[in-house]
Order: sequence, then C-alpha cells, then structure tokens
Amino acid sequence: MADKTDQAAAQTVGRQELSKRIAKQAKLSQKQASEVLEATLTAIREALQNGDEVRLVGFGSFKVRQSAARKGVNPRDRKPIEVPAKERVRFFPGKELSEAVLKK
Repeated sequence: MADKTDQAAAQTVGRQELSKRIAKQAKLSQKQASEVLEATLTAIREALQNGDEVRLVGFGSFKVRQSAARKGVNPRDRKPIEVPAKERVRFFPGKELSEAVLKK
C-alpha cells in the first residue's frame, strides 16, 4: 500500500518544468534551456527514426525494437484478433540511473 501513496505524492515533470530545472542548473535563461531541451529531444527522435541506438552513459539507452505479431482479443466482442508486428521505442535505464531511483 505504501507504493500507492508514494506515487500519489510524486509529481509529473513535463517539458516546461524540465526546462526550468535545466535553466537553473546550467545558469541559462529559460528560453535558452527550452531550446536546448527541444534540440536534444529532436536529435534523439531523428536518431531513432534512422534506426540508430541512443546511448547516454550513466542514464540509459533508447532503442527501436521490433515487437512480434501476436494473437489478441477484441475487448468489445471477445473475438480473437491478430495484432501485427510493429517497431517500438524501448528505454533501458543505465546502472547509475537505476541505483539513483532505488529507495534506501
């Protein structure tokens, strides 16, 4: 039950809050920090679209993986359906990030 209260107390950090934090830490204006964040996200997106892996040592890596086709069930009428294979973006946390998140 403690997990639910921890999750309720945690807030979601969006782009605006992230750019505020970047600005404060890097001593940039919020506009500059926002541009840096957008440029970073664009670079990651483009690398993944080209089939590249994005590896940020100490943080984690983003990869495009092929998910297999599988059988599923339509929840409306309970009839079996075929779910096609597709490419998915996967994030694999690095060791440092995993250890930083652990509650001690």
